[in-house]
Amino acid sequence: MNIRRVSISGYLLIAFFSIFIFLFISVKAGDIVEQKGELERIKNEIEGSEKRLDSLKSVEQKILKDVSNYEQKASMDKTVINRLNKQLSSLRKDINESKSELDKSTDEYNNRHNRFLNNLKFYYYGTRSNDDDINGAIKREKDAFERLVYLKSLAHYDKSDVLKSREYLAAADDEYAGLVDREKSVSSVRDKKKTEYTIVTAQKETREKDLSKLRRKKESEVDKLLTLSAAAQQMEDLITRLENARLARESGDGRADFNFNTGNFASYKGGLPAPVKGKITRSFGWKTDPITYLKSYSPGIEIKGNKFASVIAVADGVVSYIGNLRGYGNFVIVEHEDGFYSTYAGLDDLKVVMNQLVGRGRILGQTPTGIVKFELRQGRTALDPIMWVKIDSIK
Repeated sequence: MNIRRVSISGYLLIAFFSIFIFLFISVKAGDIVEQKGELERIKNEIEGSEKRLDSLKSVEQKILKDVSNYEQKASMDKTVINRLNKQLSSLRKDINESKSELDKSTDEYNNRHNRFLNNLKFYYYGTRSNDDDINGAIKREKDAFERLVYLKSLAHYDKSDVLKSREYLAAADDEYAGLVDREKSVSSVRDKKKTEYTIVTAQKETREKDLSKLRRKKESEVDKLLTLSAAAQQMEDLITRLENARLARESGDGRADFNFNTGNFASYKGGLPAPVKGKITRSFGWKTDPITYLKSYSPGIEIKGNKFASVIAVADGVVSYIGNLRGYGNFVIVEHEDGFYSTYAGLDDLKVVMNQLVGRGRILGQTPTGIVKFELRQGRTALDPIMWVKIDSIK
C-alpha cells in the first residue's frame, strides 16, 4: 500500500515538475499576461482540489462512523455469543447429569418392578401344598387366606414403591427433555447470532477497504494540492522575475557577457559531461510501473550517485532560475546557447545564484541523497540526455 501511494505521489511530482519546466522555457520570450492566466488556472485548480479534499474528508467521517457502528455491533454480538456458549456448556453439563439420573431412575424402576413380580410368583407358587385329606384341604384354605392377606399387603407396598419409582422416572425424563429443548433453543439463537456476527464483520471489512481506498485517494489529493500550491508559488516567483527582466530589457540593462546565439550547441551532442557520476535509475520516455501499472512520462533521466556528491553544469550558460519543489528539493535551470536548457533537481548547498554566468564543469551544488534528476531541452522539446552525455562520464 505504501509503495503504491509513493508511486502515485512520485508521478504527480514528475508531472508538475515537468509542466513547470515546460512553462518556464516557453515564456522566455513569451507574454507575461499568458503566465498570469496560467497562474489563475493553477489557483482555480487548487480551489477545486481543496473542495474535493473537503468532500473526501466528509465521506471519510461517514465511513469511520459506519466502521465504528459495525465494530460496536460485532462486539455486542461477540459478547452475546460468548454468553450463549457458556449457557450451552452449562446446559450440556446439566443434560449429561440429567441423563445419568434418568438412567439411574430407569434402572431403579425396572429393579423394583421385577422384584414385585418375583415376589408375587414366589408367594403364589412357593406356598402351595399337595395334601389331599380333609385336614390338608382345611390347611390349604387357611394358607390360601393367609397368602391372600400377605399378597394384598405386599402388592400394596410394592405397588406404592413401584409407582414412586415411576414418578421419579417421569420427572427425570421430563427434566431431560426440557434440558434438551432448552439446548436446541439456545443453540438456534447462538447460530443466528453467529450468522449475524459474520455478516456484520464482513460489512465492517468492506467499509474498512472503502476507507483504505478513500484515504489513498485523499493522500493523492493532498499531494496534488501541495504540489499545485508549490507550483503556484513558483509561477508567482517566475512572473515577478520576468517582470523584472522585462523592465531591465526596456531600460537597456540586458547582459552582454554571454552569446546566446552561436549555433554551436548541437555539435556538443554525445560529448557533454554527466552532471554527476552514478547509475541511471530512471530513463527517458514513457514507463509503466510494475506495481501500480500507472504510465508516466519522464522528460529526463534520474542518476543515483554518492551522497553529497558535487553536481556540475554540463555546458557554459547562465543560471536562469533557482527554485524549490516539494519532493525534488532545490533545482537549477541553466540557459545555454541556441535555446538549449539544462535542469538539475535534488540539490542542496547551492553554489550559484540567479543570473550567474557558469562554465562547463562549474559546481552548482551537492546532492544530499545522491539522486539527481537531469533534463535537457531545446526550446519546448525534451531531449534524451543519454544521447548528449558521454556514457563513460556517468559511470
